[in-house]
Amino acid sequence: MGQLTPLAITAIGTVPFLDLDWTLDFVARTSPDIPYWPQMVRRHPREDMVLQAVDGLTPLEMDEARHRVTVKAGDREQALTEFYEHFLAQDWDYFAVPPEAGSCLRLFLDRAKSDPAFGPEFLKAQVIGPVSFGQSVRTPEDRTLLDDPELADMVVKGLGAKAAWLAREILATGRTPLIFFDEPGLTGLGSAHSNLSGERVVAMLDEAAEIVRSVGPAFVGVHICGNSDWGAITSANLDVINFDAYGFLDHFLLYPKEIRKFLERGGHIAWGIVPTLDYTGEQTARGLADKLKAGWSALAGRGLDLDLVRSRSLITPACGVGAIGEEAARAILELLPPVQALVRT
Repeated sequence: MGQLTPLAITAIGTVPFLDLDWTLDFVARTSPDIPYWPQMVRRHPREDMVLQAVDGLTPLEMDEARHRVTVKAGDREQALTEFYEHFLAQDWDYFAVPPEAGSCLRLFLDRAKSDPAFGPEFLKAQVIGPVSFGQSVRTPEDRTLLDDPELADMVVKGLGAKAAWLAREILATGRTPLIFFDEPGLTGLGSAHSNLSGERVVAMLDEAAEIVRSVGPAFVGVHICGNSDWGAITSANLDVINFDAYGFLDHFLLYPKEIRKFLERGGHIAWGIVPTLDYTGEQTARGLADKLKAGWSALAGRGLDLDLVRSRSLITPACGVGAIGEEAARAILELLPPVQALVRT
């Protein structure tokens, strides 16, 4: 498995666009290095990151009209037995994303098969991470899934299996997969607002990542759109850490030793330097590139090799743009190539 291209562009996934072909053309133009599967969140409710992940998680059911996932009533043991039969058999198709939950996915994969220039080496896909999913669904006892050991284990394995299916589908195009676990629920990890331990989070991420890698060569990352316990996150067996560098760069830079260790063992930082929810229209490629370069210089001043930092860096938006208007979303994503050009100098 080769290395990710230094300073390559990719994005988080969610977009507000409706036209499938236009969106793939736009992805190819604004994220040519690592095209990402666009999640068309305004086309169907199932494109929501929680509802999108339900298929294959047998003890759960979806209430699309109420936009939520619940634990099924009935024989829990039977439902878990069915889940583990498919998981242990590595029946990844059982965990596939159905067409209504990923309207652009098949077109995205077919584009890669028919166009050698579309992601010449890598393609990116994403699935909600086990922490965020587990926090989003509650049991009949009004606990989160993470508070129920059996269901928590099912969530980690099931989402790892769904990510493995995505990785297998990308491998079939001849590209190397980059799979992100999207974890907004890890914002605040290590603070008084989180009751999760760093050790437990790392164990969940590590297990899910290993399931992905079981299907073949793949890079596995985590996307966190806020501040977190970066000391814990950098200790996970991940290839990429993606964070909101526009809003939380100074917080991230407080962990120079941990960042250096992560990079030296082969990790990559995907710097979400182009703002999304904080986008005002006044940000410029020059200003964003200068902000990122200043952060790299700060790391160099704390003992990191600047060449190592640059060689293990990717460029992304701070978060997805699915909740943003189309005009602003286009402007945000169109900032990526000029920012890349400036940080390469």
